[in-house]
Amino acid sequence: MTDDDIRIDLLGDTSDAGVRALLVDLAVEEQDRYDHPRQTREQVEQGMPPLRSSFTGENHVFVARDSASGATLGVCWCVLFDPGTGLEGEVAELYVRPDARGSGLSTRLLREAMSLFRTRRVTFACVWTRDDNPAAMAAYRSAGFKPTEQTVLTWLPL
Repeated sequence: MTDDDIRIDLLGDTSDAGVRALLVDLAVEEQDRYDHPRQTREQVEQGMPPLRSSFTGENHVFVARDSASGATLGVCWCVLFDPGTGLEGEVAELYVRPDARGSGLSTRLLREAMSLFRTRRVTFACVWTRDDNPAAMAAYRSAGFKPTEQTVLTWLPL
């Protein structure tokens, strides 16, 4: 096959049966690589929502404040969005002021985030952090996050 034999199009018809079949194939093939309940091809097909050409998201920012002074001590910024495969969540940022660390604020902020994810029936949630940040790793693991089998590669424009 040469480049002249193939054309690349932007999906126009979101009900394209060929595209849907490929996405079902992908889900069926990949599920054996992850530690979650297995589904039959029929279950995958039934559970796959229709493709959409756009989606929107929500920001939820939880703030820890000193009760007496009102000073901001920490923040947990969560993002919710549905790219067409179910509502997803991300802990986009978690930060506690250095002088307030060690007081359990990360745990309390993450408890609010996880409550939001459960209440909204998030189907997948993630957080990005560095593995050389043991305090963050401990906080996220305590909230129920765990490393996955995936490798994340990033692209940043120069």
